[in-house]
Amino acid sequence: MNDKELELIQRLKKKDQKALEEIIRLFHQYVASIVCRILYGQTDQTDIQSVINDIFFRLWENADHIKTGQGNNLKSYIGALARNTALTEKNKLRHTFPLEEDILGAVPDHFHQIELRSMILSALKELTPEEQIVLLKFYFQSKTLQEIADESGDLLPTVKSRLQRSRKKFRKILEERGFNYES
Repeated sequence: MNDKELELIQRLKKKDQKALEEIIRLFHQYVASIVCRILYGQTDQTDIQSVINDIFFRLWENADHIKTGQGNNLKSYIGALARNTALTEKNKLRHTFPLEEDILGAVPDHFHQIELRSMILSALKELTPEEQIVLLKFYFQSKTLQEIADESGDLLPTVKSRLQRSRKKFRKILEERGFNYES
């Protein structure tokens, strides 16, 4: 750790706001790039700025835990804090792929609900087991994509792609059976 970083950390531990302002000035762009890379496409710019603010607030609150020994540096500490905070936020966000209501349309009475349920079950049987599982876990068990990935041992992008393909295939099967989801 260089002398400037050491001085900033000591001042931060004494709750010197000017030290925090200096750290923000020095590392804001670095933290923003980490957070944006992790949360890209998951949330909007306002939420990303909120996460960045939270990181610097955590730095302020946990200044006493920053190690100043040999081999430690402030940039690494802030980078780890940014990465961990952004990943925690990403896990909180449920990336939604809503089962569009227009797929099922309005079902006016009990008879139509039974008929619809039968059609859905029949269409699901035409999907592969892994396509069925991803649809059922996501839409009916309300599991996140990350939870599904963890359970299946697949990577998150794989599960995301499988869900998108399964939805498209499921919709096509329903359309081929004459189910008009636009009515």
